[in-house]
Amino acid sequence: MRRYQIYLIEDEFAAHYFGKERMFHQLFHEYENSNGDLSHLLKRQIQFITKPIPIFRLQQMIEQKLRRNKHFHEDKGIYYLNMHNGKSTAELTVNQHMMTLFANGTLEAETIFFECIRQCEDSFLAIDLHNERFGWLKPIKERKFV
Repeated sequence: MRRYQIYLIEDEFAAHYFGKERMFHQLFHEYENSNGDLSHLLKRQIQFITKPIPIFRLQQMIEQKLRRNKHFHEDKGIYYLNMHNGKSTAELTVNQHMMTLFANGTLEAETIFFECIRQCEDSFLAIDLHNERFGWLKPIKERKFV
């Protein structure tokens, strides 16, 4: 099973740390494995570099894009995709500070959710701490100066 934590990173930090996503991964990994004063300090750092998720706009985007997909359904605020009789499944929970995406099987179901999410905002970062996978849902294009 894959478990992604998806955060909306402040634009300033997203631009500055583009290409250095491992630093975000390290921060979130240290936070998950910390306790006491260190945990409190890391939580404050995470709150500083992230911004609230626009829940209503995101829900509208997901429902608009997926409502006609026969593999999609929503139950009590949790979104589900079950593709090809369970060969690719994903479950998305959205709250104000973080989204959680659980996925099994092939990458198809999680990719569909990622595609919807990336259309909502530019600086979503997905982190799978247990499998050490992380990256931007919508990579920032480097500016070319002439």
